[in-house]
Amino acid sequence: MVTAAAPQIPEGTQRKIEELESTLELTNSLLGAISSTDPVRTLVARVGVLCHGTAVIYDFEGNVIASTGDAPTQLIWNEVSATARQELTLEIGRWHVLTRRVSLQEGIHVLAIASRGEERLKAIGELLLDTSERLLGAAYGIQHGASLRDRRDNEQLLASLHDGILPSREHRFWSRLSQFRIPGYVDLRALEFAPVSGDSADEGFAAALLNRARADDLPLLIHLRRVDHDAPATVAGLVQDTPTSAQWIDAVAVGTLVGVSEPFSALARVPAAVHEAETALGIARSRAAVLATPEHVGAVRIDRIDLSTWLLSHADQRALHDHIAQVLAPIDDGVLLDTLITFLAAEQHIGVTAAALFVHPNTVRYRLSKVEELIGAPIAAPSTIANLVLALYPQILGRGEELRSGAGLG
Repeated sequence: MVTAAAPQIPEGTQRKIEELESTLELTNSLLGAISSTDPVRTLVARVGVLCHGTAVIYDFEGNVIASTGDAPTQLIWNEVSATARQELTLEIGRWHVLTRRVSLQEGIHVLAIASRGEERLKAIGELLLDTSERLLGAAYGIQHGASLRDRRDNEQLLASLHDGILPSREHRFWSRLSQFRIPGYVDLRALEFAPVSGDSADEGFAAALLNRARADDLPLLIHLRRVDHDAPATVAGLVQDTPTSAQWIDAVAVGTLVGVSEPFSALARVPAAVHEAETALGIARSRAAVLATPEHVGAVRIDRIDLSTWLLSHADQRALHDHIAQVLAPIDDGVLLDTLITFLAAEQHIGVTAAALFVHPNTVRYRLSKVEELIGAPIAAPSTIANLVLALYPQILGRGEELRSGAGLG
């Protein structure tokens, strides 16, 4: 019996079959990254293995989102940022590099692959970039959808806690908090965030806070809200009270007004804690209004404020302003009032006050004696000092910062 010979496959066809098999193998290898818990970093790691070198993703500002390998990522970015070209082929030392700008859900990113062997990039470089670009788009799309769902559930949970819950239902809500990586029955702090500018917070402001917390791996609940129709919107937050969260709050407070409640562990106390955070935010706003650098007010923690601040923040504000106006009414001279504020901010030191105002110490003494005549009380008396400090407290804080910074006053 004669066996028929297998048909001969043309060389060109055989080459295409091999290319398709290689493409399929590479694609399957990268597809597995999408199902991982961190698809972007897993994808980058697999791309680095396939190109026998380095893979890196940059955001539009040059920050490294994910990377693997030893290639000089900063030198690669320097080359990318120096041109607007969509793709680059370059050499950096012993590294052969391919880069491509890709449009993802969160904006323009740059994907770069590098290998010490030029042949490897010639063989699969374009295919790697093409496949990686498509899979990165899918990964970012999936993450964006999950992020939207997470944000919605996050806001709904915090809104429910703000409305108040019965102590008997705390167990159920602690269980829901655990879904956001906040352990059960721990100390929490309520937060209030607002722009330093005094404008209303918006979705972009809230998203930036949430993204910053995620970048720092900090579990955080947030909710964009408006206390009443006339007040600017703020972002409310809830966070576990830990040294890590304290550092994060202080970092965010550079350029953002932040009010913080005292620690609490009973979820039924959330509404009271929210009121504390609102009060603390009000204190931050009043300080920002008088400081030369309002972006450096710092986080105001209601459990760490001094007695003067506590008294001023807990009084009826309309009645307080009326009474302060009565206390200061006799001092209707701007120069005298400015001298008094500087004197109190300088810890009642005549020499420091004179230097700050660029006047002779005797001029300061004369002006203070005029203040005493107007208010009918000695300025050194404890009761007089207490009244004046309470009436001028925000201004004294602001002037104190100027004196400490050495800015001086004209």
